[in-house]
Amino acid sequence: MDWDTRVGCYAWVERDGAVLLSHWSGGRTDDGRVIRAAWSLVGGGLELGETPERTVVREVWEESGYDVEVGPLLTSQGYAVAPHDRARQPGQALQIVQVVFRAEVVSGELRVERDGSSDDVRWVPLHELDTLPCASVVDVAWRAAGGPGLRQPPLRGVPVDEGHVARVRELVDASSPRRGDVRVVAIDGLSGSGKTSLATALARDLLAPLVQMDDLYPGWDGLAASPALLAEQVLEPLSRGEHAAYRRWDWYADRWAAEPVPVVVEPGGVLVVEGCGSSVGPASEHADVRVWVEAEEGLRRRRGLARDRETFRPHWERWAAQEQQVFGADGTRERADLILDTTPAPR
Repeated sequence: MDWDTRVGCYAWVERDGAVLLSHWSGGRTDDGRVIRAAWSLVGGGLELGETPERTVVREVWEESGYDVEVGPLLTSQGYAVAPHDRARQPGQALQIVQVVFRAEVVSGELRVERDGSSDDVRWVPLHELDTLPCASVVDVAWRAAGGPGLRQPPLRGVPVDEGHVARVRELVDASSPRRGDVRVVAIDGLSGSGKTSLATALARDLLAPLVQMDDLYPGWDGLAASPALLAEQVLEPLSRGEHAAYRRWDWYADRWAAEPVPVVVEPGGVLVVEGCGSSVGPASEHADVRVWVEAEEGLRRRRGLARDRETFRPHWERWAAQEQQVFGADGTRERADLILDTTPAPR
């Protein structure tokens, strides 16, 4: 697979309990899906001949009017965008690499960028970050800087069909809890169908926590076991009005992580669960809204390989066989309250 690479260089600039953020204005794909606007760290793309540190200095000045002194490297992350999910130059997958440096303001006055990709800049108190739609680089950097990270799901610049989000929200608004006082929305379907982007947008709109099944699968052969793990660790305690926490599978170490992940849902609130098996078997008994997401097989495979690259390639058929067995025996698609097809319409 051929792909393009974009290196973004960002600054974590913190003072008086606030961090400097710029607002990216978003975009739209050729098929009409929306890449949602988000608050991000000040920074931007590496240009030919630049060092990452020089990029940070230039981009921070362009976006905020501040001159900064760049400190040590704080953290980095990487992820892929599938070819058809790119707002610009679709056709090849895009590998995103983001590096974050600590930085301090040395001079300048705050101002908004003109004729750029951002349309606002401000100092945001750390305790208010969860009230804003933030990019994933904010979450990663905050954790690296010693903070708790975002409770709300961050945005990764992946497009979403806003019509699909609206249809699910209508069902949620009309739903009531089957057990306890928490409404559970399950976004299920085959790998690569677009569940994550839909669930992330929905959770952001509802200000709801998001549990992802990728954290609950006990390895590459763990699909069948995961619905029961979800029910036992998360859904059943919440239905009893108790605190819930789940163990996260460490895919690199091939074992359960030591620290459980707490799930906090306000009384009468909504929980969004996303991933294969989220509305199967015992998990289905707690789901108040069950959404099945699907797409053409070739597209799903391209999405999966673009997202996980070589990590997923040797396991695709192995995982697909588990999906066929689990979903077939459960009748998951047939029991869904809503079926959404994310295959782009021909233009």
